Amino acid sequence: MKTIFNKRNILILKLIISITIIIVIFYDVDSDKLKFIFNNSNKNFIFGALLLLPVNIFLQFIKWKYLIGKVSETKTSSKLILTSVFLGISFGFITPGKVGELGKLFIIRNVDKLKLLSMSILEKIYDVLPVIVFGVISIPFLPHLFFTDSSLMQFNLLIITMVVAVILIFVLLHPALIKLIVSYIKNNFFKASSRFEKFNDGIQSFTRSNARTLSLFSLVLFLVYTTQFVLLIFAFGEIDIHLAYIGVWSAMLIKTFLPISLGDIGVREGTAAYIFGLLNFPKEAAVSAGFMLFIINILIPAAVGVFLIPFARFVKGYLKNGKA
Repeated sequence: MKTIFNKRNILILKLIISITIIIVIFYDVDSDKLKFIFNNSNKNFIFGALLLLPVNIFLQFIKWKYLIGKVSETKTSSKLILTSVFLGISFGFITPGKVGELGKLFIIRNVDKLKLLSMSILEKIYDVLPVIVFGVISIPFLPHLFFTDSSLMQFNLLIITMVVAVILIFVLLHPALIKLIVSYIKNNFFKASSRFEKFNDGIQSFTRSNARTLSLFSLVLFLVYTTQFVLLIFAFGEIDIHLAYIGVWSAMLIKTFLPISLGDIGVREGTAAYIFGLLNFPKEAAVSAGFMLFIINILIPAAVGVFLIPFARFVKGYLKNGKA
């Protein structure tokens, strides 16, 4: 009863945070202007962003299939993997930072779940890599910030961000440091845990070649969904393409470190409004683009995932009985 009560309190808190952020956003923007911009949007750009959704899903699918193959001794059905991806999006929708996406591993059969969990966590880490790299590099190019009046300050910040980006890329392309950290945790905190031993085995099996492949998957996926965001920015307003990408990359960086609401609702729109406000782009248009990205990339796949839950249960029982 106490656990249920705590979960209920957490859910209520997330809803309060989401609603509060949404209220703040819509208080700061003109609702009439927001409605006008949405009704007069360029539907061709919205359609273009929608056309990239299957590409987005396919990249998530092949990335997850690759990681499953790393720890599974038997071939996993592509249908089951695709179902798992949709369920992960559904679970991620109701959790801050999409942590619930880790739930997608539970319907995968004939695989050590702890080793698969290690692959899931590595996937989350590597998905953040391009967000940080492109985000920190784009920040110095934003106008109207404290450092833009000083060319020397802007140059120094650009050098610092480039150094940070290079270090991050090096560390993640050479996963020895990640292995060392996990091994240290095991030896000092979970030495007697056979479950953590299996988790550690999954991490230790991750090679430099795997790191390069996963980094490539994550990079292409990042470029796809940020291009969707840029297309939606074009749908609701006019801005140079390089500024659109700078704004989107910066907004995605800030949003990543503010995973405090359900499905990132409000955070995505709020960061977009702030960043594109610096670029003299209408806040209302940025909010519209952010919300439309949520509908296309999260709400639609999450709805598909909800309908696949009965199918997932069927597949699980089907495989358990050895009929596949």
